[in-house]
Amino acid sequence: MHAVRLAGRETRLEEPFANDIYQIAEEIVTALLPIIQDKAFAFFGHSFGSYIAFVTALQLKEKYKMEPLHLFVSSASAPHSVFRLQIPDFNKLSEEQFRDHLLVFGGTPKHLIQDQDVLRQSIPLLKADATVMKKFDFDKPSEALLSRDITCFVGSEDVIKDIEGWKDLTSGKLDIRELPGNHFYLMVPDNEDFITNYIAKCLELASLDCF
Repeated sequence: MHAVRLAGRETRLEEPFANDIYQIAEEIVTALLPIIQDKAFAFFGHSFGSYIAFVTALQLKEKYKMEPLHLFVSSASAPHSVFRLQIPDFNKLSEEQFRDHLLVFGGTPKHLIQDQDVLRQSIPLLKADATVMKKFDFDKPSEALLSRDITCFVGSEDVIKDIEGWKDLTSGKLDIRELPGNHFYLMVPDNEDFITNYIAKCLELASLDCF
């Protein structure tokens, strides 16, 4: 298992944020190619990460004829959906409005949101992600772009709509799994266990179909 670590955070804190999602995907593809060469692989992405996983899968297929066994997306409307979550212009939000936005999304403990230092550290990162998402404009394709199955996980109390739209992107099957919780439902241990077990089972079956 390999986790994607984006520029501008964690051990890459000193690196400038990416300008657009295609730049992010290209960087991921470059890093992954030596690892996944001649191996089966799959992608999982949550929220913003769902779109990164999708665009990365597209680049791998278009440029290298490689496709993930399965694409798992979480808390994300289809990229071409008119119901895709509208990202506010964080540059125009006051600190109080920014705090309210985090509370609505859920997943961040309230005591951290109220912490001025934590909030000020989070603002540049969220602004960078919002900028990338605002620039990501994706039209509904005339035909399926992928051929493998897609699974969409979503919280029962999430504001995300049009999960079904992901079916437009693949000739494979679409499976939707709703779990209790909000946008960050996957932080609940029982939900995390379900997702882990579900992915493992899907990959076992997908691997068998390849031989």
